[in-house]
This record gives sequence, structure tokens and C-alpha cells, in this order.
Amino acid sequence: VCCRCLLLPMVALLAASLAFTLPRPPPLGARPPSRLCLSATDVASASALLAAYDEGHRATAAQPGSEGLGGAISANAWAAEQPPAPLGEAVRALLAAAKPGDGRIMLGFCADDAASGVAALKAWVTSLGLPKGTLHGMDRDGVPLDMSTFGSVYIKYSSHSLSAGDPPGTAILSGYGGDFRGVYFNPQLPDGLFRQYAVLPLSLFALAPAPAPEAAEGAAARGP
Repeated sequence: VCCRCLLLPMVALLAASLAFTLPRPPPLGARPPSRLCLSATDVASASALLAAYDEGHRATAAQPGSEGLGGAISANAWAAEQPPAPLGEAVRALLAAAKPGDGRIMLGFCADDAASGVAALKAWVTSLGLPKGTLHGMDRDGVPLDMSTFGSVYIKYSSHSLSAGDPPGTAILSGYGGDFRGVYFNPQLPDGLFRQYAVLPLSLFALAPAPAPEAAEGAAARGP
């Protein structure tokens, strides 16, 4: 019996066993996972987690029958189901990795109105210890604009100067006609790789509510 005749059954057996042990790719058009189950402890795992989130968000928006402009409303609902703690840890991990090289952090906020957009901007910048600069787009020649009927907004933030004369941490508010709600996160790390993850929840970093006046007065009266 020739060696080739002996090897053919062995190859077929090996192929059959691999078919049962190797993970099969999901079929084209399959629904993205309902929830992500990852953890972020370093740059590699943080990047992987946020990339998986970004992919799931895009896949949900692209599903047939998705609601909203570009499937945005369906993607927003999917994003709301994801556990926030790992996402927050991943953002902090990449932010920490960007700091030694003074890497630029870009954020893009899509919100229902100016008030909620600015609140999210303040929460993210404060919680992450990012520089605070000038916010353009809410005044004309120094006179505040009435933003109550302005509609949905997009706020672009950069930890570096956006233009000559602007300090680090400058942000620009403008109108936004889309349905996505959340934050685009674009950190610049020393490895030079392009990273952008979207659309992360607006409430991922929330400031503690200010104490009620009565509570503040009571605490002051009690002293330390």
C-alpha cells in the first residue's frame, strides 16, 4: 500500500476533528452580541474591548430594519445595554497610555440639545482630568445665545489647541442633524496607530449631583 493511500484517511480524519473544535465565523448578517463580556487592564485589552464595542455598534446600525438615520436609534438602544464599567476602564487605560507622549485626545459629543451636550462634555473632561478651555458656539460677540430651541448638537473637543490662539481643551458646539447619541473617542498613543471608538454612552462618566442647599447648610452647621 502506498504512503499516499495511508495519509489520505488521516488527513480526512484530522479535517473532520478540526471542524468540530475550531470556532465557526458568524453567518453574514448575523445579529451582534447583545452584551459585551470583556475586561480592560492594559492598552491591548482596552483597545480590544473598545474595538469590539465599536464593531457591535456598527453591526447593529447596519442590521436590516434598524431604526433612525443610518440605524442610529437601534444602535443607541444597543449601546444602552452594554455594561458601562468596563468601557470606562478601557477609556481610562488608553488615556493613561496617551499621557506620557502628550498624545492628543479628541472627543465628539452627539446630544439632544446644548444643555445635555455641555453636561456630558463637563462630566467627561472633569472625570478624566482633561484640560478645560474655551467653548465656542454658544455666544455671539460675547453675548450668550438662547440655546433652548437650538436642537440637537455636536460638540468637538480637543485636549490640544484646535486653532491658533485657543488654549488646550477648547471645544466647538454646532448643530447636528443625525440620530446618533453618544461620544466619539479618538486617543493618540505613542505607537501612532489610529484609534477611534464610537458611539460611547454620554453618561459613561457622570458628575456627582450638587448637594441640595438645605443639605449643604446642614453640613456647614455640623462642621468637620
